[in-house]
Amino acid sequence: MEESLLNKFLKLMSTSISDSDLELIQLGHSLGLNLVSFAELRASQENLFIDLIRTRALEKMEKDNDNFLININSFYAGSIDFMVSDEPEGKRFFLLETNGGSHRGLSIISKKQQELLFNGYLEAINQAIKLNKHDDNKVFVLVGVPVNDALIHEKVIMIEYFRKALKSKFYSVKIFNTENFDKDFKADIVFLIADYKQLSYTLSFSNNWVKYKSEEVSVLIGDGITRRLNDEKFIMQIKENYHQINTIIINPIFRITDDKSLTYLASYFSKDILEKYNLRYLLFTKAFSEVDLINKLQYLLKKYKKPFVIKPSGGSGGAGIFPVSIDEDSANIKRIIEESKREFFAKFMKNRNPFPYTIQEKANFSLIDWREKKHTFDLRIYLAQRNNMIIPIGGLARIARGSFSTGLDKQEFVVNLSGYNGQIEVERGIGFSEKNCKLLNLTKDDFVNLFCIGCVLFASMVRNYEIIINFSDWDTVVD
Repeated sequence: MEESLLNKFLKLMSTSISDSDLELIQLGHSLGLNLVSFAELRASQENLFIDLIRTRALEKMEKDNDNFLININSFYAGSIDFMVSDEPEGKRFFLLETNGGSHRGLSIISKKQQELLFNGYLEAINQAIKLNKHDDNKVFVLVGVPVNDALIHEKVIMIEYFRKALKSKFYSVKIFNTENFDKDFKADIVFLIADYKQLSYTLSFSNNWVKYKSEEVSVLIGDGITRRLNDEKFIMQIKENYHQINTIIINPIFRITDDKSLTYLASYFSKDILEKYNLRYLLFTKAFSEVDLINKLQYLLKKYKKPFVIKPSGGSGGAGIFPVSIDEDSANIKRIIEESKREFFAKFMKNRNPFPYTIQEKANFSLIDWREKKHTFDLRIYLAQRNNMIIPIGGLARIARGSFSTGLDKQEFVVNLSGYNGQIEVERGIGFSEKNCKLLNLTKDDFVNLFCIGCVLFASMVRNYEIIINFSDWDTVVD
């Protein structure tokens, strides 16, 4: 029987890891993964260019404290995806989705950017150390990953960074998986890595602690964990006041980052601030049943004479996202919805509900020349907390798999690098650099605005959390 990835992970983490061991190609060999293309994409990142953009963005936001956090335990790390439209006044950006503390693809940003990102996570671990809420003063960090995670190498990079940082402060560190976990561990800080299936029947919530079996979790990394914790008390506490939960959750606002319509509400509630950064607003609403979805689509198409896109709840990798053109009749709308649900369930099985669906106006995409054809692309921006601010880290551009024709085939605008039957197609990724500005038809000022929008949006989610979570007026179209 082939050794599991989590066992390979633990075997590697039990050794003394050098910098050369963390080089992507060598790391891939250790885990049985081919990471050559990951290394090539990382090499396309230009630190000097990104440092300049980050500095200018921070200076721009500082004037009005646009990226300021009142509560430093409200957000630690995340990412946000944009697409670009060409407007008469220049480039405008529209929001696709936000992602919380389950970073995928961090191995293709530069080491410097990784350190800035990991320091956001370390803020949470250091808070757990300082608070000392356990009777034994131990800190238990739980890291969740997808089953058979093809990006398991990224957890090696991340946890090794944590281990070195903590050991430099003279803390003892142990790393386990579920097969060798010892609840009587003899260390100051313990990391347990487990996949979501293993955690689905071992997690509970009581006395304001998330617990693995009977052990209180100090820090929880992985939105997939919180998403699967179907405990009524936990769900209610997250909604009413997540600050009362003793476990520090890397992304406690996951209810918003999971729900595209709530993400769009966050931008709506910060509309005045975001206008100066060239965010392009799109009409959107929410549908809670298939009948509701059909009725709203028919209403929107008739009233606005525009195409729309349907997006299932909690999806990823473009699963279930489909365009609906202006001239679709009732029968075709039903067919599109059935295809959307089929694709969603093929990825997530029947244990996830695609409703409520988000309905969003379909934008006019900016096109670039790539491999002698026209393609759409998106831009992912990584962000993290530093003290009481959200700071931009860096990111990458992702080019659509299919060349652009009519905009009605989803492969023309779904850009996820690992969203097609588990295939990872890193060759469609492009690092941020002076050279790639020209390929993407973007200026430095455009990138500054993108970095600012990302920070402002996450700050808006924190500031307006209760209003966003409790919003219920979905009979209207939000514009």
